[in-house]
Amino acid sequence: MDDVNTDSPETEDLSKDYENYSETKENLLARMEEIRSTIKEMILENETVPEIERLELKEFNVDDQRQKMHDATMEEEVSRVRDRIEMEILERCYKRDLIKRDCWDSLKVKDRAVKAFHTEHEVTNYPLKERPQSELDALKRVENKRKEELAQEYEDLSEAQSSVASSYSAELGLTHPQLYDQFSLHTTEQKMNQIVLLQDVIYRIKVALNTQFDKVYKQKGQEINRVKERNKQVKELLDELEVNEELWEPVLNDREVPERVFIVKDSEIKAEKYLTPEQEKEEERKRLEEQKRLAAKSDNVRERALDDMMDGVLEVKKESLLKAEVPEPEFIQGKPNNEWTDEEKKQFKEYEKKVKEFATEKEKYRKSLENEIKGLQKLTKEATERFDEGLKKLFERKIKSDMAICQKKMEEDLQKFEKECTLFQESHENIVADDKNQDKDFRKEFSNLHKAHVDQLYKLFKRRPRGHKSNAMDELDSQKNMPEGLNLPVWEKFCQIRRTKIDTEHQIKSTAATLAEMIASLQKRREDDLAAEKDIEQLALKLENLREEKENFLTDIPVQFLLKQGQVEVTNMDLIPDYSDSILLDRSKVEELNQTIRTLGEQKIATMVQTKDFRKGIIQVEWDNTMRRMQIEDLKNKERDIQKMRLTEDHKEYLKSDGDNRVCKQTVSMKETQALQLKNYQKDVKYRKQKIRHIQGQVAYREKKNDALDKQVQDMHVTVSQMRHIYEASATEENEAVNTEQRYQELLLVQRLKDTATYQMEKLAFLTAEMQRLKMRNVPSLTQIKYK
Repeated sequence: MDDVNTDSPETEDLSKDYENYSETKENLLARMEEIRSTIKEMILENETVPEIERLELKEFNVDDQRQKMHDATMEEEVSRVRDRIEMEILERCYKRDLIKRDCWDSLKVKDRAVKAFHTEHEVTNYPLKERPQSELDALKRVENKRKEELAQEYEDLSEAQSSVASSYSAELGLTHPQLYDQFSLHTTEQKMNQIVLLQDVIYRIKVALNTQFDKVYKQKGQEINRVKERNKQVKELLDELEVNEELWEPVLNDREVPERVFIVKDSEIKAEKYLTPEQEKEEERKRLEEQKRLAAKSDNVRERALDDMMDGVLEVKKESLLKAEVPEPEFIQGKPNNEWTDEEKKQFKEYEKKVKEFATEKEKYRKSLENEIKGLQKLTKEATERFDEGLKKLFERKIKSDMAICQKKMEEDLQKFEKECTLFQESHENIVADDKNQDKDFRKEFSNLHKAHVDQLYKLFKRRPRGHKSNAMDELDSQKNMPEGLNLPVWEKFCQIRRTKIDTEHQIKSTAATLAEMIASLQKRREDDLAAEKDIEQLALKLENLREEKENFLTDIPVQFLLKQGQVEVTNMDLIPDYSDSILLDRSKVEELNQTIRTLGEQKIATMVQTKDFRKGIIQVEWDNTMRRMQIEDLKNKERDIQKMRLTEDHKEYLKSDGDNRVCKQTVSMKETQALQLKNYQKDVKYRKQKIRHIQGQVAYREKKNDALDKQVQDMHVTVSQMRHIYEASATEENEAVNTEQRYQELLLVQRLKDTATYQMEKLAFLTAEMQRLKMRNVPSLTQIKYK
């Protein structure tokens, strides 16, 4: 922009015009403002007049032509802005479609998360794309080749599994049976095949984790539905109690339902919604249809009848017990107390009694509702906490899966780098071989020359430049260094061969340095990998130690006590007691426990005697009851067999034959059978009785022995108590060691006696059960003989 010359004559004239007409301009502006105010007042007045007298807004335009020009300008600007906004919207929609296609639609498994109910803990799944066909074909090719290799080498598939035995994928139970052993990867092709198999293992790990994730995700949805059902029940109970309490109701967030990103709610749009004339007509049409539908619904005879009879519901809810009241007698409000008759006073006392009973019932009902609410809320809390525990396990599984995937990727990257090193080493070896061939073929290139010239050229061929390469090579290639008698074309050929040889040597040096650097880097990566594995093991060990220390700190609390001499029964090591295996007990508690043991021992002996006498009667009654039940069952089975019996031809013939002769034969046969069975039965009963008498003798012997042992134990308790009192009365340093050893031996004897008594009681119970079983085996045979 050019600078304005304020000293020009035109500027001076313009300034004078502003000064001369400024007052006129102000007057015009004031007049225009006055006219504008008048028109606004007229418009407001026009809105208040009746509709028939009301004017249109265009009637208030002072300059129609200028208004039309202004409207046209505005329409043009609006159209331009609309086109620009539509293009921006179109551009953003296109970008949205591209992003959605590449980052969402292409995913076979969408990225989502599951969050815990009571914490901020969150677990995500693995987003997966559909595996391309080229990858599946490569995997199939590698698997077929591995099968052929294993078949040719007679290798067991279990040996191939050792290839990942030290990896986290093996701990997860997800590996590929055809993986190469880590110590048998030599060729580049084997490493490439191993990479393909490792990629398949990574995909399997992700699919396995996603499967468990889907189960947990579905379980959370089910838990939310259960919580909603319980909250619905709790809400009904709270309404009945007339309590307004806000209930906790979990919902899925946007990370758990990522599809919400593509849904725009009306509440998210802050701008006012713009409708085109066509959209306004459509909205008006829908509104009229809704009004017609509501009007038709209001004319429904069935619904009107339902509203009239039952307030619009098909089921009348039972009146709450908390809102119910005992109806008052009519005379309470109609008569004063002194005018009540004896019957009315009696009714009033019954009314007061019913009121008290009903109040008690209402309070019980209220407490039952409160307990039911607490039970439902407790059930919700326990269920959600169980889900959070399951989510923690899933998170641990996710961590292990991430570790396995990272380990596979590290192994895959390492193998790729090894392959690159192998290829570069092969390239370096090819260059070295080419250099040696050039040295060998030198004399062949100049075989047509004289041997003296060839020797001179070979010496020059071995000479190398010093200093800058380009200048030094030019000096070496100079014709002044050409041997005498040698023509120029041969010299130029020689120079070209020498240049090629020198370039090859420089390339060998460069590639050798690069190869050494790559090998060093590969070795460093291997060492870092081993160091990382050791660090992981050490960290895992430290973590386990920290957990143990934490548990010890929480449970093993150090407490300081001042103990008198004689209150510590601990072996002294170098005058310092060893409390590592000690337990601190209150003396009064020990004495109370000993007293309780003595009391319980006496009660046990008395109870055992009563039980022994009472058990005989119980066993007899149980045997009788068992026999009766088995007889009833036998009769029922016989009744069932008779009801299910069908007549055959033999039965019909049997019925037609002579009955007396047949009955006689059967009677004789049955008597013989009965006699034989009775003989066998008596023999068996005799044997069983002998065995029962033998067992009863053993039982009596054991009981006597147990009584003797119990009496001995009781005597030992008395002896121990007496010895303890004696020791406490006359404890001295001389007899302390002797009394301690004696007390220890007595305690050991008491313990052995208790063990012996326990063992004999168990054996006695076994013999009693065996005797009961032998008695029960006799019952069916008695029933069978009786009813045959």
